Amino acid sequence: LVQQRIDCYGGAIAFVDDFTAWVTGPTAESNCDGIKSIIKKALDWERRSGATFETEKTAIIHFTRKAYKSDSEPFTIRGQLVRPKTQVKVLGVIMDSGLKYKEHIARAATKGLKAVMELQRLRGLTPRTARQLFTATVAPVVDYASNVWMHACRYRRASPINRVQRIGANAIVGTFLTVATSIAEAEAHIASVHERFWKRAIKNRNQSLIFAFA
Repeated sequence: LVQQRIDCYGGAIAFVDDFTAWVTGPTAESNCDGIKSIIKKALDWERRSGATFETEKTAIIHFTRKAYKSDSEPFTIRGQLVRPKTQVKVLGVIMDSGLKYKEHIARAATKGLKAVMELQRLRGLTPRTARQLFTATVAPVVDYASNVWMHACRYRRASPINRVQRIGANAIVGTFLTVATSIAEAEAHIASVHERFWKRAIKNRNQSLIFAFA
């Protein structure tokens, strides 16, 4: 199912028992035809392999910034209707139909806040140890798959994540929570959110190039 080239027209990926495929096109109608072809191909593979796709867990979504270009017509899979959704989760990333990632950013901030509050409760840590714990236990929770959604984490949407940064700085060196995020980060000697995001994106890009030319 995933032995196909990923290009500007579509592609497919899989991880363990999670299969995701997509198509692109100028209209919702052409994309619907492509999705029907994917469904047919998946069901053919299912019959040959003996594996089973659970219709209840199958999700379909149309990505577009223009609502009038979307399509709400359901697809039929084994006699069951599967209607397009406004958001789906792909390998842990919440993707909405407009690709604005508002829900995912909020979720990342909530999980990061929970982790950093646990760090703040610890007593007797040196700044160095607290910084290491922040880097090892808080930052990865926030940064998961950030190369996918970092472009949307700007201005007001970055506020909840910046709060995580300020609380982290407070746990490391005791800065005031009302201080500007950039000042708190400098005092605590931790990278800003966007510095981490870019570092991660560059690393992923380099790894992709190495894999492509290997």
